[in-house]
Amino acid sequence: MRADSPFRSLGDLIAAAKAHPGKLNYPSSGIGTVHHLSGELLNAMAGIDMTHVPFRGGASPLTEVLGGRVDLLLEAMTLSIGQIQSGKLRALAVTSRERWKALPNVPSVAETVPGYEVNSFIGLGASGGTPREIVERLNAEVRKALASPDTRQRLVDLGGEPGASSPDEMKGFIEREIAKWRELIAARRIEKQ
Repeated sequence: MRADSPFRSLGDLIAAAKAHPGKLNYPSSGIGTVHHLSGELLNAMAGIDMTHVPFRGGASPLTEVLGGRVDLLLEAMTLSIGQIQSGKLRALAVTSRERWKALPNVPSVAETVPGYEVNSFIGLGASGGTPREIVERLNAEVRKALASPDTRQRLVDLGGEPGASSPDEMKGFIEREIAKWRELIAARRIEKQ
């Protein structure tokens, strides 16, 4: 939210959205993006009806929120943390299951809407059929890079929380994410574009 928003908490926003269905709006960088689906997940889980305003990628959603033309933004920390730290945006909540170390005073959405969780992540993939030993070697090298204090600090400075997983853990995570978003897309009747 813009820093001058009347909403001081996610609870305030949800109460306003319930009182005035369809009045509050949120932008995304396009239909079906994580930003769009994050808003639809909040609509579904909080029992509210915010209006989605799709843009064609880029920084337009952030610009529109800062300009006061849309109400709220569901955005990756890497793009929004600078605006939050400068005081231009007010963070009402983070979408991860737990609070972020970079913003310890900002609650998670799950503290208000139990079970809500959306994580932006970066993973490294290889073609199907890549020999297991090569996959394991790539994983080991990524783990080494993420163990570097300089690398970890740079990722934290960008709003990330560095962590590594095994190839099997990542595969399971991706499978759970696909199932979660498929179910939401079907329930919210979001049409393929």
